Amino acid sequence: MNKTFFILLVSVLNIYAAAPENSKVFTPYFDMSLTQAGYLPSNGNIFSGSVIDTKAGFLVTPAEKHGIFVLYGFNYSGPGFNPQDTKQFTERTMDHSFNLEYRYNISEVLRIRPAFNFGKGYRRSGTNESWKNGLYNSNNKGGQLSLDYTFDKDREGYATASLLSRKIEFPNYTDLLNEFQNPGAAAEVGGGLYDQNMTQYSLRPSWMKFFGGISYTTQNYKKQKVIELSGVYGNTKQKDTDTSLDIGMKQKLWIFELYPSLVYTKHKSNQNFIRYKSATDTNPYPVRNAYSYKEMSFIVPLDLNITSKWAIGGSLSTSKRTYDSRPPRDENNEYMAGKKQTNTFSTATVSLRKMINEVAYVRLFYSITKASSNNKFEAYMPYNYTGSSFGLTYGITY
Repeated sequence: MNKTFFILLVSVLNIYAAAPENSKVFTPYFDMSLTQAGYLPSNGNIFSGSVIDTKAGFLVTPAEKHGIFVLYGFNYSGPGFNPQDTKQFTERTMDHSFNLEYRYNISEVLRIRPAFNFGKGYRRSGTNESWKNGLYNSNNKGGQLSLDYTFDKDREGYATASLLSRKIEFPNYTDLLNEFQNPGAAAEVGGGLYDQNMTQYSLRPSWMKFFGGISYTTQNYKKQKVIELSGVYGNTKQKDTDTSLDIGMKQKLWIFELYPSLVYTKHKSNQNFIRYKSATDTNPYPVRNAYSYKEMSFIVPLDLNITSKWAIGGSLSTSKRTYDSRPPRDENNEYMAGKKQTNTFSTATVSLRKMINEVAYVRLFYSITKASSNNKFEAYMPYNYTGSSFGLTYGITY
């Protein structure tokens, strides 16, 4: 991968160096936000966390129809409130990504963009776990091909069709059930059990400040097998798919800035789940397709510009996930027959924003989060709680 990157980088520099002086255009890009916050859940102690989201890159246009876009991304997410069945309060994630994209204008209305990308992801479940040993640490590499079509230049009307393919490896991932059933197969359970090939097709139109899109994603696992309802691994490999639809708008009305969006996701997985109440449980409870769900998310951010520098902000977001076949559990870890598990996660935020200059701002915020679920067994993850968070965000974009 490093050799491929070096060859591509040298090619970019050669194209740029060979271009006439009057045709060279170099456009830098930088977008960063840094958030530090305190969290107070109703069923725990106060804790702090931070979020860093940074993208840095540049666009080189050595000729009228040609362009090279290079982008590096870094994201860190510390302890915080997260939707149920995703993360614990204490989990930390860190991601690095690199994207090299070539742009060619076929005509005034049509542009093609092949790209190469790779990245590394880290995940820590607690403070005593090192970054390099995270169970869900991953490496990914792949390519992408996008086609942009402009159908209404005056009213910013365009559509983008994309095909993305990535190979994702999890060098540390294994599971206890596989180790228990195959104690002698150290090479098979010592990592890489979650390795997968991901493919995504998407179409995204935009027109007159409205945007939307549809995407279809498949994850084909190379080693991970489906657990049979009898409690042992079968011969079928796990396969997950996601179908996502979204619609939104970016609108400025007088002193108001409004950015609502609505997202619907349908996740399908053929993986089953076997619930053992204890190590001596001889009659485990099987759940077929336990990870398939449908989810609807809605967010409405709003800023009221009081002056050229000051704005009062607010936002309301909510997401509801309903599992296709997973029943909820009661306080005693017993499944409630005839019901489907449903999680709702909502956050209301008020904020005060000040523009420091044309490219930088600072925002002070306070949020109330409400997490509710008909699942009452919370030994591993919190499902029902109310929490308050307060903090400061610094952002810069140019």
